Amino acid sequence: MQTAQGIAESKVNDLLGDILDGVRVFQAGGNEVLGNDLQEMILEAAENSLTRLYPQFHVADHTGWSKVYDKAKTGASDALKAVGDDGEPAKNQVCKAVINFLAGGKKGADIRTQFESAPYGWPGDAVDGALQVLVVAGVVRAQTDRGQNIEPRELERKKIGLSFFKLETAVVTTPQRIQIRKLLQQVGCQAKQNEELAVLPEFLQKLSQLADNAGGDAPRPAKPNTSHLDDIRRAAGNEQLLAIYNLRDDLKKQIEDWQALSVSIQQRLPAWQTLQVFANHAKSLDGAEVLQAQVDQIKEQRLLLAEPDLIAPLMASYTQLLRDELNSLQQAYDAAHAKGMHRLGEDSNWKQLEQEQKHQFLAEQKLTATDKPEIAVGSSDDIQKTLQRISIGMLAERIAAMPSRFDAISIKAAEEMEPKAQFVSLRRCTLKTEAEIQQWLLDAENQLKQALAEGPVVLR
Repeated sequence: MQTAQGIAESKVNDLLGDILDGVRVFQAGGNEVLGNDLQEMILEAAENSLTRLYPQFHVADHTGWSKVYDKAKTGASDALKAVGDDGEPAKNQVCKAVINFLAGGKKGADIRTQFESAPYGWPGDAVDGALQVLVVAGVVRAQTDRGQNIEPRELERKKIGLSFFKLETAVVTTPQRIQIRKLLQQVGCQAKQNEELAVLPEFLQKLSQLADNAGGDAPRPAKPNTSHLDDIRRAAGNEQLLAIYNLRDDLKKQIEDWQALSVSIQQRLPAWQTLQVFANHAKSLDGAEVLQAQVDQIKEQRLLLAEPDLIAPLMASYTQLLRDELNSLQQAYDAAHAKGMHRLGEDSNWKQLEQEQKHQFLAEQKLTATDKPEIAVGSSDDIQKTLQRISIGMLAERIAAMPSRFDAISIKAAEEMEPKAQFVSLRRCTLKTEAEIQQWLLDAENQLKQALAEGPVVLR
């Protein structure tokens, strides 16, 4: 049986050999592929068919396109080196084909369909990589379906199909980008080559902040006009870069001027704030009106940075005015306190009190030595600290209240020494004639005699 099977298989192989020796291979369309090996003929025919269907396939036939996308996603300007291309992105054959197809702009899904189909048949890595490279180079702008620009680092693969790609109408040269980066560095913004666009929002924000610090409410100078910054913000893509490049000299000077103004304002502002405090404390004093008029003029005319400095001499005048007033009030306080203590020294009840009681009564009325207001007037800082502790009005009120406070101590001493003492207040009135005086004395005598019948009398 084995011999019969072998003979049969041999006959089958001979028959197949005869059949295959006579096989002819034709491509679609009738083109015959000649050769002696059937496998080689079929492979050649298939390759020829693929070449005929995808004649542009060889342009993107490289395994490095996935690396191109990954490098470009990080913002690298030399991502095409992964496919052996050191030239400019716009001159790469794959990138050039994408540029030619974009025309007025295309969706990512349409771009993929175009180049993944005949006559290209390119892999998705090549299409996505080319788009990413062109966006990084600033040749193509990527936008959302709402027209918002997409930064190169934010262009994810999953977003490419939904994104809209259009050619930049303006081209920024390498020398121009260098000048733009120098300008960015002037306010501390660092940008890598071809990544300047991503840093512009931060740059414009810092410029706006500089402008805000260069002016403000009176008496500061008015804030600089920043309408040109708004114009730059309204531009997009390369137009935005070129707008900055075209204004680079003006922007450079503005940055320097605004920084200088900000420093000057910060130097003058503390003195102005102190001046306002002094003016407020001195507003009721003689001679303050003239000084206040000058303060108002500085504010109304925004003269904070005027040269020569208008604040320093005004500060000197206010300092002296307040120094004189505080010295006068200190003398008045000392005199009123000494007078009150003298009165107590002649009070028989006070004399009988223990020293501890005396201190207690004085402390209750805040008339001890430690209760005396601390008044220092050596410098403007000393005066400011004094006024923070007690205002001129409060100090004057304490001085005015001092006699009544000593009266209260006298009454307290009498109550302590004479528990049954009566406190009598004599009638207050205006006396115009001698007769009226005599009548008042008579009334007072009767009032005191009646009270005395009940016990010791203390006049209020």
